[in-house]
Amino acid sequence: MKEYIRIGFLNPKKLVQAKNMTRKQVLGYFAFLALILTLSLSSLLTNVMGNLQDDGTEIAETLPVFTIEDGQLQAEADQETYVHQTNSFLFFFDPNGAIETSEIDANLERLNVPIGIGMMQDEFYMNVTGRSLPVSYEQLDGLDDTYLRTTFQQIGRLSPLVLVLIFLIAYFASAFVLLYEWLIVSLFANILVTLFRLRFKFRKNARMALVSLSVPTLLLSILEGIGLAVPFAFELKLGFALYFLFTSLKAAAPKRKDPDNKG
Repeated sequence: MKEYIRIGFLNPKKLVQAKNMTRKQVLGYFAFLALILTLSLSSLLTNVMGNLQDDGTEIAETLPVFTIEDGQLQAEADQETYVHQTNSFLFFFDPNGAIETSEIDANLERLNVPIGIGMMQDEFYMNVTGRSLPVSYEQLDGLDDTYLRTTFQQIGRLSPLVLVLIFLIAYFASAFVLLYEWLIVSLFANILVTLFRLRFKFRKNARMALVSLSVPTLLLSILEGIGLAVPFAFELKLGFALYFLFTSLKAAAPKRKDPDNKG
């Protein structure tokens, strides 16, 4: 296993040797690359949760006094409709029926905010990344500003259980993404093997394809883990992997005889 890790990260020109990996080594290498992706994704998710906590606390501090009674939002008589925007939330408080849910949707898209929450006159409305969730106040009877304020303050709290859940979700998501990338590179590896007139079976090509993803996976994961958005990340990863495969297969391809050289 150590030998293939060394080849994948330090000497990609010897990728052809990876065709001899055992099934157990392939599974271990896949799990290893998925872990690298997971650490990057977990970092992003943790940052998002941290932002949610800060933004939730900010909204909680400005939340007006209200209660839900008889299916209606009850607020102070002079309370006006207001909107509070953070990086994570767009919060609407509208006891006067001045806005429609379509306005919340439109503003979320325009301002590129992931979560919209509306305390409307006759319903609670939520939009999360384009998916709407209206809730009748009959289901929230007795809800008041104290409870909602506490809820906002608790959003994004990173307990040990939450951290474990984030890691597990990130790992399964990373494994799925890596499996898709591996399949694509394997198909291209099969084409390259044919072009170089090498007689490797598809499963051997797939082994080489997996190891070829090592360097681009590590580099892009580091960049994304520190918060840098990498445009065309999939295309870059594919390009680097195919370049490593090309150079390795080219070196292993049978040399053509020079017709002018009779010696």
